[in-house]
Amino acid sequence: MESSVATSVEGKRSLLLEAIKHDPTAVDLRLSLVVSAAKSFRYDSCLQPFPPDFITNNEKSIDQLNRVLETIPPVADLPAALATLDERTVDLLYWILFRQAHPSLRTVPKAKHDEILAKCPCYAKYSQPTHIFEVVHRVDHSSERAFQEHAHDFRSHHAFHGSRLFNFHSILHYGLQQHLNKVSLFGEGIYLSAELQVSQMFAPNGSGWARSTLGTHPACIALCEYVDNPNYVKKQEETAAPGGEGTDGAATTSPADGSSIVTASLTGNSSIPERYILIKNNELVQVRYLLLYGTTKESDPTASTPGGTRNPVTDAMYDLLPASPTASYRLRHPPSRFVQWIANNKSFVLIGGYVGLLLIVGFINSRNAHYVKELLLQKLNLVYNAVLGYRGKQ
Repeated sequence: MESSVATSVEGKRSLLLEAIKHDPTAVDLRLSLVVSAAKSFRYDSCLQPFPPDFITNNEKSIDQLNRVLETIPPVADLPAALATLDERTVDLLYWILFRQAHPSLRTVPKAKHDEILAKCPCYAKYSQPTHIFEVVHRVDHSSERAFQEHAHDFRSHHAFHGSRLFNFHSILHYGLQQHLNKVSLFGEGIYLSAELQVSQMFAPNGSGWARSTLGTHPACIALCEYVDNPNYVKKQEETAAPGGEGTDGAATTSPADGSSIVTASLTGNSSIPERYILIKNNELVQVRYLLLYGTTKESDPTASTPGGTRNPVTDAMYDLLPASPTASYRLRHPPSRFVQWIANNKSFVLIGGYVGLLLIVGFINSRNAHYVKELLLQKLNLVYNAVLGYRGKQ
């Protein structure tokens, strides 16, 4: 039951101030997820739940919502700015941080990152997240109760799930839903992977909150706990346990490394590859942690976030470099902005290349191209005859 003090604007400002001071990084993430979903062209499906104050006659006022979101200052400046924010902005912040407070988010200290990642040991190398957030569910919530009931009869394990940034607002509130899954290589269901590198392929950097300290274009991956009920869970039995992991987030080499897993997913084989998990019951999966790869699109990928951590896209480029004493080289010579732009805009590059190919084919088959070809052949013939004639005279 809500406190009566929260009904007034001043009461809401007081509660917001307490929440920001308690965990400003978690507040930053919540705002970033809402902004990312609101900016997406899929806002109608991914911005769920939608702020009720911006729904008029069952019509969502997304433009008005975005205008109010743009007035929110950085989290570091929010405590001082709360008193000057208008009532509509305060109401929106209150809705994001309190009315949608379940599940709650808690920032995990960097010293405990390795402990969290060890819940799902990986064979393949992966890049370390810049931030990890614990997703705390209420014990009495229906989804948590259902999960614990299933876990009473079967063992539970951890695995990763990658998705686009704008999906995580709804994932956080409704969990992973198999009917919303767009990937169905091995059947319908929720797809998880015991390899963080594989999940990174499905979690590209997305457009976030421009004022976020977490980065303007972060990527997000969920570390989930699932109940291993064989009636609903499809996977291969592992032939060997992964080796120990180093402090840099790289596991020891194994036959089932990331490249072989990716290859298996592209072969068209109906059997699910090792280290993939397919779950056909929503109640068997709970998101326990969010792994964030904070990056800023305009800045150097090694300096865009605290600690100099790279994003998954540039890490893939680094892995293509030859093996040599390049540790210092990789830090000092990141990919150029042009390469980063191509990596972040692959769809536009493909469309542009396709249009360019059509133009080239059309030109080759046109009369103008035929005329240019004939003219070029004539010039080459004149040059050829001139050279032969000159040599004949000698």
